[in-house]
Amino acid sequence: MKNILKQTSWLFAAQSLTRVIGFFYTVFLARVLGVSDFGLYTVALAYFAIISSVADLGFNRFLIREVAKDRGKASQLLWNISLLRLTLTSVLFAIFAVGLYILDADKMRVGLILLATLAILPQAIALTFDAIFVGMQKLQFSAISLFISSLATAALGFYLVNKGFGPMGAVNALIFGQVIYVIFLLYFLFKNEKPVLSVINLTIIKKIMIGSLPYGLLGILGLLYFRIDTILLSYLRGNFETGIYGAAYKFLESIIFIPGAFSLALFPVLARFHDENRGEMKKLYFKSLKLMGAVGMILFLVYILILPEVIRLFLPNYLQAIEAVRILSLAIPFIFLATPGVQVLFSSEKYLKTVILLSLFTLGFNVILNLIFIPKFGFIAASWITVASEILSFFVFFLFIKRKIFIQ
Repeated sequence: MKNILKQTSWLFAAQSLTRVIGFFYTVFLARVLGVSDFGLYTVALAYFAIISSVADLGFNRFLIREVAKDRGKASQLLWNISLLRLTLTSVLFAIFAVGLYILDADKMRVGLILLATLAILPQAIALTFDAIFVGMQKLQFSAISLFISSLATAALGFYLVNKGFGPMGAVNALIFGQVIYVIFLLYFLFKNEKPVLSVINLTIIKKIMIGSLPYGLLGILGLLYFRIDTILLSYLRGNFETGIYGAAYKFLESIIFIPGAFSLALFPVLARFHDENRGEMKKLYFKSLKLMGAVGMILFLVYILILPEVIRLFLPNYLQAIEAVRILSLAIPFIFLATPGVQVLFSSEKYLKTVILLSLFTLGFNVILNLIFIPKFGFIAASWITVASEILSFFVFFLFIKRKIFIQ
């Protein structure tokens, strides 16, 4: 646990600074862009996140797991995955662009979304390099690169939006930040690991595809689970309500980095324990559960007591978002509690098929309720459905882990 917390501290420090920057950047964008344009920007980011997850196809999880078990595989896997990922990302972007242009009549929204999703090309390479550091448990390099990328995005975004480029300027800043992310990770990789250029091997690529596919499907399901409400709001209720909900949800996202950082440090350790010591894995899971539960409760209180006053002070045009904030705060403890269980299930190929089925169940629950209630109740419905989905997700996975893994 000590090493996990040490590694987590690097990402926690970097992401804390990143979230401080992100908080002021979000407030700036919300105030300057206005509710409707901020809603457009929020939708573009939602599409970027979903297409990014699809383009990942589980390569990162597979790479982290394999490098954690055997560092000697790092160079060979790095180059094969980089080429494979860049090729598939380019093809996916082209298909998505044609489909969106045909299906969406709002050409301004289409242009903004396509520009935002262009950022997946540099991001695809950056995340592959990042996975090497995570697998080797050298998260300090990931942390530094992430912070610099965030700073670059916010700096350029402030400049372009102030110059009158609106949401288009904010999206260009997103692309720039991802390019900076690649550059710094590449620098750290060659300075510290000196990876040997490997020959592209079709047998290895086939193995990568088979091993990554379940993680990729889970990543897609997870992103749909988190982003589908924003997209449905945009089409069913318009940009204004999307902007209101987007502001409240952005603040929720600003603290999710904490379980995310903990997960990155926890996953490689669980991947080793799963094969070597099931008892230690069980102890680590329950310690992590208690820790995440305690942190989640503290942040729930901070979120519900302080954030409404922040909105009143800095975002007077978004006062309607306060009700969404109060509702969404109820999801925080369950998001944190779910983190250790997800990493336990991801640590072995054995459970991935079951996890996919359970994820489909929780995603279906989320989508069906959103389709039923968003047309009538708008962003309030989306907020309550997010809370209900997080509670359901935690209990479904917790019961599966307790009965099917640890009892055995």
